[in-house]
Amino acid sequence: MLNRKSVYTSKFVTVYEDEVELPNGKILPDYTVIEKPDIVMIVATDNKNNIIILKEYKYAVNEYLFTLPAGHKKKDETAIETAKRELLEETGYAGEKYEDLGILYDYPSKDCHKVYIVSALNINKEADITHEETENLSFQKISLDTLKKQFQNKEWRSSSAIAALTLAGILN
Repeated sequence: MLNRKSVYTSKFVTVYEDEVELPNGKILPDYTVIEKPDIVMIVATDNKNNIIILKEYKYAVNEYLFTLPAGHKKKDETAIETAKRELLEETGYAGEKYEDLGILYDYPSKDCHKVYIVSALNINKEADITHEETENLSFQKISLDTLKKQFQNKEWRSSSAIAALTLAGILN
């Protein structure tokens, strides 16, 4: 990056206009980059291999989409700490074991935020649900067979959720 100018900032996103030099030497004077908070997405299963899925309203596309429990990662939290907090808040469930599965990027050409993927195993109901004001969602536990049928029917369209399920080995 040769130069960076912030053109818009909110609590959800910062938009920059960068002047960049590409590896081939070409200079682009107005390359847009978006910075959003990092998130943690949770692949949560119980001891019978049922998985928690969400159906959540996504304003930008004006649709309810199938997805997985997820939330913003605080700077001072590990991915597993965020996963524990968000899973409990969104579903009331907690896992007996958590595993950090890796990091994904949704759109690394223009967006630099990270999507941490965590599995929560042997989940059990432990608390009431506490949704944030921006969340409009419902959740359910379904069998892996039902999940795979949903994929065959092309009912899932959230790329980060599909990638998380693939990384967790669920769609193999």
